[in-house]
Amino acid sequence: MNKELFNEEYAKFYNDYTDKIQQYYERVGLKKKKLERIVTIVMIMLIAIFLFGTVELSEFFQNTIIIQIIGTVVIILMCIISIVVQLKREMYNINEDIIRDIVKYISGDENCIYSPNKRISKADIEKMELFNLNNLKYNGKNAISANYNNNIMNFADMEIYYYKDKVTEEVYYDNEGRRQTRMVTNKEKKYVFNGCYMSATLNKKIAEHIYLIPNNISDLIINGRINDYITYDGDEIELENLEFSDKYKVYSDNEVQARYILSLKLMEKINEIDETIKSKKYIVFKEGRRFSICIQDFSIESLRKSTLPIKYTQERVRENLEYIFKNLYSLFNIYNILDLGNDLYV
Repeated sequence: MNKELFNEEYAKFYNDYTDKIQQYYERVGLKKKKLERIVTIVMIMLIAIFLFGTVELSEFFQNTIIIQIIGTVVIILMCIISIVVQLKREMYNINEDIIRDIVKYISGDENCIYSPNKRISKADIEKMELFNLNNLKYNGKNAISANYNNNIMNFADMEIYYYKDKVTEEVYYDNEGRRQTRMVTNKEKKYVFNGCYMSATLNKKIAEHIYLIPNNISDLIINGRINDYITYDGDEIELENLEFSDKYKVYSDNEVQARYILSLKLMEKINEIDETIKSKKYIVFKEGRRFSICIQDFSIESLRKSTLPIKYTQERVRENLEYIFKNLYSLFNIYNILDLGNDLYV
């Protein structure tokens, strides 16, 4: 990522967004006042009921005053905690709006869509022909769709997983109080992939899938059953870029096309993406005009949870916004680094 260009883009966004931030904090202030009024009334009622109850039952207690003090303090603390929880939830909702605003700013698409509770369709995942959904389960959320440089780009958090039987020894006591042990089988969730999915359109029509699979032991051997979980057709293609070959194994049914698409220039660009986003990636040039990349451990949900502080602090607000902006910017920047809309593929 070009640091100077990013700093310039973020500074421009932040300066334009200052008024919107003030509006958000005005919204939080109104919410806080409303909560304080409601919770105060509820708190007074609860304390009154509690004190009345302890007076009525005082004959059963030796230290009524101590119980009343402790109970009152507990009620007050519970009410304060409820206010904080509700305000944090409000900041969480505001973060959804912030993510949507940043996507609009970066993409320039006023009609972009951010649906926190929606996932990329199962059909889109199946079209990659990468993960074997016959043996795996799929879930996701935080779907984003935006028109960027006349290209519909889709992003979403994605989980690909299965359940494995886990046998553990459990200690229990029988009816006579004797210590016994038994073997218990539980289902353990195992992830094949847990991260972010991105897809975009290519100018070039691809005849066959081209797969770039991470070249490491954990992916070559997933409990000895990789073919049950990750499916990719074709032969392994040997490429000239040694640095690239150390990181990825390339598979395709069409070696000529694979070498044509994965030119030295493009491999250098993929290496550049790996420097920008360092986590493991699966890359697929799909049959037709689609490109997709699955980025391990990259989560839009983590951006959603990176909420602004409840009390406005300029430094904290700027840091939080920069964190969200930087990560979304890096996703869209994949398109620019690879020149996906350029004549590189024409």
